[in-house]
Amino acid sequence: MYKIALVEDDPELRLIISKMLLRYQYEVVVIKEFNNVVEQLIEISPDVILLDINLPYLDGFHVCRAMRKKSSVPIIITSARSTDADQILGVELGADDYVVKPFSVEVLQSKIKACIRRAYGSFQTEKTNQIIGDFQLDFNTFTVTYQNKRNELTKNEFKILKYLSERPSVIVPREDLLTELWDDVAFVDNNTLNVNISRIKTKLAVIGLNEAIHTKRGYGYQFVPYWLELQNE
Repeated sequence: MYKIALVEDDPELRLIISKMLLRYQYEVVVIKEFNNVVEQLIEISPDVILLDINLPYLDGFHVCRAMRKKSSVPIIITSARSTDADQILGVELGADDYVVKPFSVEVLQSKIKACIRRAYGSFQTEKTNQIIGDFQLDFNTFTVTYQNKRNELTKNEFKILKYLSERPSVIVPREDLLTELWDDVAFVDNNTLNVNISRIKTKLAVIGLNEAIHTKRGYGYQFVPYWLELQNE
């Protein structure tokens, strides 16, 4: 039985979501005191966190950022904030998904199942590092290294880069990446993938890889290990 931590300050909505989770046979731990949410979540050690944004004391964005420094547990933001800026910020801070209120229980259940599948299913069985010359992806630390320079990745950034680097020089369609990472493409905003790719490019540039990912407009992305040719010159 998977343990879900519910961080929601609306008592009525908290009750509705809790009943839904119990109906789907999840163990539910409800956070009701909001002055030390991060500490409670660390102690609870849930399998998935459902995180509202508008909370007393600290907002959910702060909680998400703080949790990402301590844990890779899947985080699904649930919020009435529906702007692109809010959703992009949630992803940038490390959330695995963002569900806009009001939502149906079926959609939320689909999101939770997808997060569990990604975090504890097939992806978790592939705990192998990816090494191409001086380039390395470390599964244990979610870091990318090139010529002794290292940068940290979020879980989704790591999965995207690993998926692309396992197919060097192959143009990977956007739909393939979306399906691999989020399972149900119909529930994913295109901005989510765009933001992740942009952040990966920035992090690769910091360690000296400026052209490792090529964008094929209207189709997808290509991982190009050009440094192998440089090393052989």
